[in-house]
Amino acid sequence: MDENVSDIQHADLNTEIRIINDKMVLENLAAIVFISLLMIVGIPGNITALLVYFSKFKPSTYRTFVVCLAIVDLAACCISMPFIIVQSRYPILFPHDEVCKVFNLLSYIPCVSSVFILITIAVERYRKICVPHGTQMSDRMAKYICIIDILAACCLSSPAAVIYGKRSLKIEIDNINGSSCSVSDDMVNTKYPEYFNFANGFVLTASILALSIIYSLIGKKIVCMRKTGLGSNQLQSCQNYSASTLTTEIDNIHVEVNKREEYLDSGKTEFIPVELDAITKCNKKHSKTIRTTRIIFMITAVFVFSFLPYLAFSIIAALGFEEVLLQNISFAGTVTYKLFKHIFFISNATNPIIYGFCDKKFMDEICRLYKNICGLCLTKK
Repeated sequence: MDENVSDIQHADLNTEIRIINDKMVLENLAAIVFISLLMIVGIPGNITALLVYFSKFKPSTYRTFVVCLAIVDLAACCISMPFIIVQSRYPILFPHDEVCKVFNLLSYIPCVSSVFILITIAVERYRKICVPHGTQMSDRMAKYICIIDILAACCLSSPAAVIYGKRSLKIEIDNINGSSCSVSDDMVNTKYPEYFNFANGFVLTASILALSIIYSLIGKKIVCMRKTGLGSNQLQSCQNYSASTLTTEIDNIHVEVNKREEYLDSGKTEFIPVELDAITKCNKKHSKTIRTTRIIFMITAVFVFSFLPYLAFSIIAALGFEEVLLQNISFAGTVTYKLFKHIFFISNATNPIIYGFCDKKFMDEICRLYKNICGLCLTKK
């Protein structure tokens, strides 16, 4: 009889805690829907970006960076986002300590990797535009640096596997205990979570400042280039702009251009064929570099603005004010807080959209790819 009463009480407690859990899920519902939509956009978008850039674009630093970012973004869409949804669905019923530790680690790595890769891209763009006569980053070097960036992100994110885990929760109703995936019980009364949040906030703040400064210098250089123009000094500008890769070709350009000028000065109206047109080549290279830089700048800008709320929340958490804040704001305020806490995922899902709007070749290749897929499906039917 006592056993039956105990089982009934236990069942009642389980039912009660599930009811409380479902009520708390309502606070996370907006975040769950938002992240789900980003997954729907981000997974096929990043897979498409990988297929197109890897198979249809020639090897270059730009292709290497885009492919690397697409891999990181795809990892965020396939690992980080689903984990956040599960974590939000079970705010006080998260059962597995190991799952919490592993997926918290895997969620941090894509985020930190994106920061480091974007800084690498910014440095490469700066050297290409502002220091064109200096040593430029090769495609192979770009690959090695991207690997180093990801390894560094793994090292910086590794404390997450220790700090986070299953955390016991005391529910206001007597004799009901819950568990969340948060700072683990072993770490909750230590300073390590605060140190970790502070370190992440510092790295993110320093990275945003560095990106802002680098792209300000790049923008200033581009404005100067457009104001001065190439004009009569176009050939010399081209030589300065591409000295690291066109040394032999520039010499040939001078010879060919001199031949053309002598031929035209002789009074003949015919145009002598030129093997390599210096002005056209310089304009094309200049326009391509500016266009590529514009794409990278837009990706970086979206990343920075989407991470500003997360940066603010990291500072709040590092100062220990997060729990106090959530206890003193309304339901609508809590929903908004938890939504904006995950708004940084926008950058992982929207990068392929930016490529599509800004890179005509990418969009053309996408149209060709899906046209072939649709044609193949129709043929099979």
